[in-house]
Amino acid sequence: MDALFRFLVQNELSIYLILAIGVLLSARSLWKAWSEWRKSVFGLEKELSFQKIRVAGSLFILLAMVGLSQFCLVTFIVPFLPANTFRPTATADLLQTPEATRSTAEQTAQPVVQATPTGIPGCIPGQLMITSPKPGDQVQGKIIITGSVNVQSFGFYKYEYAPLGSEIWATIAAGNTIISAGELGAWETSQLVPGDYQIRLVITDNLGKPLPPCIVPVRVIAP
Repeated sequence: MDALFRFLVQNELSIYLILAIGVLLSARSLWKAWSEWRKSVFGLEKELSFQKIRVAGSLFILLAMVGLSQFCLVTFIVPFLPANTFRPTATADLLQTPEATRSTAEQTAQPVVQATPTGIPGCIPGQLMITSPKPGDQVQGKIIITGSVNVQSFGFYKYEYAPLGSEIWATIAAGNTIISAGELGAWETSQLVPGDYQIRLVITDNLGKPLPPCIVPVRVIAP
């Protein structure tokens, strides 16, 4: 199952392209069959045309449902799966000579973005950053969260909230599209108890490893 999820995520664009071609071809066949059915005079001709309509219509609906399932999977399910789902299983190389002198730093090296001081823990301008709301802002109702999620080996991002000082995070939403200085999503605060909160933006790379989060403190006020 993990291999299937990895395949669907890594080949998302190719899958959409194939489905789009299939939908267009089936729609064309459906239209031709419908035209033939309308022009048919004899009962046998109408029956054959109607069978073509059923086949083309069934194929069209099937491809559309597959495309919708793929979209829902990568948009709403994949971001909340355990990280090890997207971590490939290591394959042992029996011919490899052990390297006793290999440094620990080399063994644990990860494609982590370079840190740039911003005054906000974990935030890196242009790569992993919440630009709105800003630290200390007062927010109410539905707000739009903007920023950047643009790093190498990008997998997906999610943003969460928690009361200030708490480590119990609630996921607001997630996405799998690279964004540079744009809209990340919305946050509805009207049901929250007014007070101090923190927003956390987390990027997970394409191997399932979360990068250090960008955390911004805000204050929710009554509408």
